[in-house]
Amino acid sequence: MTPQPLIPPPAKTPPKRSGCVIALIVAGVVLGLMCLVGGVAMFIAARSETGQKIFSAVGQGVALAEKGINAPGAAELRAAGCQQALVMNMADAMKLADVFIDGGLKVKDGEFDYELIACTGDYRHELPGCDELAPVYAKAVSSERDFVIEVKTTGQQKPTCRKRYAGDGTFLRDVDK
Repeated sequence: MTPQPLIPPPAKTPPKRSGCVIALIVAGVVLGLMCLVGGVAMFIAARSETGQKIFSAVGQGVALAEKGINAPGAAELRAAGCQQALVMNMADAMKLADVFIDGGLKVKDGEFDYELIACTGDYRHELPGCDELAPVYAKAVSSERDFVIEVKTTGQQKPTCRKRYAGDGTFLRDVDK
């Protein structure tokens, strides 16, 4: 008998991939590259002087907003009908704005020595007026500092009212809208 030559088994063909799988792989690679490039760009921006100012300001802004939401009087304003209430010390807010202005803000002494009370809500919710909120805030926070109340419906450009009051809640004047 003559020996039969050995025939290698047929090569296995790799399984075909559907077009969806290929598209997902390509999209994943592109997304990964975008994340990598974005991360490198963020790293470079964070090391620059301007980037550090921006990151610092964002952090200070978040802290200022958190402080405003939890400030004395904010809970009482929400109980009086504001869906969202924020109490912000304007001197602190101007320090934050000062970061972005070369040479600093030119502010007169005491110009921003007041609290800004923002009362907001959506159009489905009837918000109280400035005159209704003034005694609520004055009672909750005994202070001699003036305060400005702004009532605004979300999505509207102009506030419903914006008025300035003395620390005891006495109306002083309308503030330009």
